[in-house]
Amino acid sequence: MRGAVLVVAASHRRRSNSAAIGRYLAAELSRAGASVRFLDLAEGGPEGDLRQAVEEAAGCRQVVLVASLYHDAINARATAALEAWADAPKPDDPPACAAIVHSGYPEPVHTAVALAICRRFADEVGWPWRGGLTAGATSPLGGRDLREAGPVARNLRRALSRMAQALARGEEVPEEAVRLAARPALPRVLYLHLGNWMMRREARRLGTPDLDRQPYAREDAS
Repeated sequence: MRGAVLVVAASHRRRSNSAAIGRYLAAELSRAGASVRFLDLAEGGPEGDLRQAVEEAAGCRQVVLVASLYHDAINARATAALEAWADAPKPDDPPACAAIVHSGYPEPVHTAVALAICRRFADEVGWPWRGGLTAGATSPLGGRDLREAGPVARNLRRALSRMAQALARGEEVPEEAVRLAARPALPRVLYLHLGNWMMRREARRLGTPDLDRQPYAREDAS
């Protein structure tokens, strides 16, 4: 049985949540009995990484792409990987394809279009589509190993475990995994509080601590 290639396409290497998610899924696939190759295509990496991704995909059983969200789509490195696969000679026995798209936004709607792009790619190149996950509110992970991330990664860990078990059997990603990944680990009020705190901390770091200033007069001002 040919193995799986797990491709992480992150916008950066430092403290990458994409890499953390990918490593956890790779470990779960191995536990489920699948042979896994892990490729990190982080931005700034050698162009030879894309050639390796093409070569690996040509001989594998399935490809799983893990990518971060960027302006309602997958990031540039992930797009480059899809383009490289699309331009490559079509294998006689194409791999199945699955994807995970994550973002700092808690609502799944933000990542829906990006996941649809991955599915459209699979349809265009003739790779069987196994489904995917959209995970939100991943900023608190901070690139940590998901096993050490505590409650904020609880639903995501469970979703990835169920996804791995299904993919190892050659099945589609189950709906239970989709629902778990889309379920925020933090209550909405707590997430908003944490998000505001992080935004103000970043503003202080950049020397613009007063986010409540209104430099332009409102239209109803007298």
